[in-house]
Amino acid sequence: MHHYDVASKILMETCRDELIRYFADIDVEESTLIEELPQETVSLKRSDFPVMVKAKSGEKRLALFELQTNWEEGVPLSLLDHRTRYQIKYQMDPISFVLLLKPSETATHIYENSEVRFTFRLIKIYEMDARTIVDEGSLCLTPFVPLMKNGPELLTAADDLIYQSDRSRIEKADLLTSMAILSGIVSPDLPVQLINRRKDIMIESAAYDIIKEDGIKEGLQQGMILSAREMLIEAIEARFEKVPDDMVREIEGISEHSQLKILVKHAITCENIEVLRQKLTNEG
Repeated sequence: MHHYDVASKILMETCRDELIRYFADIDVEESTLIEELPQETVSLKRSDFPVMVKAKSGEKRLALFELQTNWEEGVPLSLLDHRTRYQIKYQMDPISFVLLLKPSETATHIYENSEVRFTFRLIKIYEMDARTIVDEGSLCLTPFVPLMKNGPELLTAADDLIYQSDRSRIEKADLLTSMAILSGIVSPDLPVQLINRRKDIMIESAAYDIIKEDGIKEGLQQGMILSAREMLIEAIEARFEKVPDDMVREIEGISEHSQLKILVKHAITCENIEVLRQKLTNEG
């Protein structure tokens, strides 16, 4: 299971009532994750969460939540498929949500063809203001804070909000671990910062091993790649004073640490910048 899917699952198990209140404006009395899938549904992604909601008014609603790290073109049609199957099975008109974590210029809340027009609630987490979430003390939204506007600088405040809350120790551990996992989307350094601050409690979360064995490893690898890119750019500047914009873009597109190390050597020894440009093209 992808570690972002684990964070999503933790949040929907721990915080679904608050998330439904916040995004659907329903005064929730109780909610239940639906485990079984409608007949003939081929598969349901781990980031899809159908929830049966009972409002304090007595009304029952079916809410379909999907958490997407990256926008994919097929999301609206896939959501419509799931929505239709649940509507047929439960004879209820579902409310459909997609929580999008990473910025996208093509994300849309509409699916339309010659016969169907389907709209759903697209929540762009990255457009939300972290200051509002921290000021309101919206505890269950704090794991998303690193992904929001002003998020990285409010990471400590969000961390403190969870740590000092009256939630049970295991819930705090799960929320902090979810925040650490999600913060890796923004920067490989943020999960490490959180673990250094809150390892004492995060180790009690069942998901902590994912951060320890996967998240940190990935973060360290990404950190090495970023450092190698910076070293390459600095080497080019030292030799040729200025790095052309197109070369910077090529360098930023290289994700292999070994290739970047080779290019640093070329930057130091090559005859001129055009020779280096050719090496860069070959290595990239």
